[in-house]
Amino acid sequence: MINKLLKFKLLNVLFCFSLFILQTKGQDMNHVKETISNLCSEQFKGRGYTHKGDSLASDYIAKLLKKNKVKSFPGGYFQPFSISVNTFPGMMKIAINDSVIIPGYDYLVSSTTNTIKGTFPIIVLDKNIVDFPERFKTINTDSISKSFVLIDTLLLKNKGFRDAANDMLNYNLLGAKGVIEVENKNLMYSPSPVVFPFPKIYIQRNSLFEEMKTISVSIENEYYKAYTTRNIIGFIPGKIDSFIVFTAHYDHLGEMGKGIYFPGANDNASGTAMLTELAKYFVKNKRKLDYSIAFIFFSAEELGLLGSTHYSENPVFPLSKIKFLVNLDMVGSGDKGIMVVNGTEHKQEFQKLVNINNINNYLPKIMIRGPRANSDHFPFHQKGVKAFFIYTEGEYSEYHSIYDKPEDLPLSEFSDLYKLLIDFYKSFNSVAE
Repeated sequence: MINKLLKFKLLNVLFCFSLFILQTKGQDMNHVKETISNLCSEQFKGRGYTHKGDSLASDYIAKLLKKNKVKSFPGGYFQPFSISVNTFPGMMKIAINDSVIIPGYDYLVSSTTNTIKGTFPIIVLDKNIVDFPERFKTINTDSISKSFVLIDTLLLKNKGFRDAANDMLNYNLLGAKGVIEVENKNLMYSPSPVVFPFPKIYIQRNSLFEEMKTISVSIENEYYKAYTTRNIIGFIPGKIDSFIVFTAHYDHLGEMGKGIYFPGANDNASGTAMLTELAKYFVKNKRKLDYSIAFIFFSAEELGLLGSTHYSENPVFPLSKIKFLVNLDMVGSGDKGIMVVNGTEHKQEFQKLVNINNINNYLPKIMIRGPRANSDHFPFHQKGVKAFFIYTEGEYSEYHSIYDKPEDLPLSEFSDLYKLLIDFYKSFNSVAE
């Protein structure tokens, strides 16, 4: 009886100790999901530049930093800068043969498209036309200039036309009123800093009609030559006036007309939420910090790393004070592990990650890549700052589509990546280093 009682007490002590460990470095995943859901809500308009979606999102993030007692630099949390961007805040309606099709699901408008309204014939250039010279020759330039040209290279035998199709679609070499590209996969969108003088429309193959006779379009764009957006910066002071920096972009793709927006759960509400969670943890443990920690949330990543480029050229503290930078972009899965871009450039730090993971068995795998200009680490890398870009690998594959939704994001290894990043910081956390 006494042995059983002692055994019970010992188990109870071990349980309480384990619970303490989890509480000190664990996460409230319900709070994580709430943050991601808020960032992906209709309120923030896809965190783009229609209806000030980026400003609304940046206000929300700054409030989280303030609530978590993350300090701002003397200029405040925000770093404004200007961008050029094309947007679609107004009416958007497209009908094929008088049947309305739905943006995001059936079609997307290219981000370079200008305002256009009217009904136009459709000229279909596919295997039934292009592979027969006598049929192809019957199409004259006058009719093309008044029509939308749909180019479909599926099963096309004319190799020369197939090779030229991309230029015809991207640059409208045929001089059509507009161009239509057929998509076989999920429709993906990227914003643009420029506007072209012709509309381009992507239509999913399963949304095509047997006969594509006419297209009715009503598209309103709004082009900003100098739109002011902003990065968000906070920090936690440590004993050493040098920084470990965590970064993520918070912007996404915005809206496609009224009522259709891109949530951007994985890209990159997930990385944004990870930074706010890390900030909350390190504030609670700030007395143990040796290196100071900075958190930078970038805007305009989707337009070509514009926010991180601006910051790297206008830092609020010298880049020479950055001991190491970790950029987090698309970290919402992880069932296959993580990829570390720039791992080949900084093998000692990469090995730290691997060793920490091997000891704690956090993630299934840590994979390595060389330098890539594919996220916000790159402008810093170009300026000689040691930097990683980490993203998760897994079955989740939604990217730049309306289907990148918070309710479908698995977050399977989010908590373990969070713990790995905390331990990675601690691996630098020695005054004697």
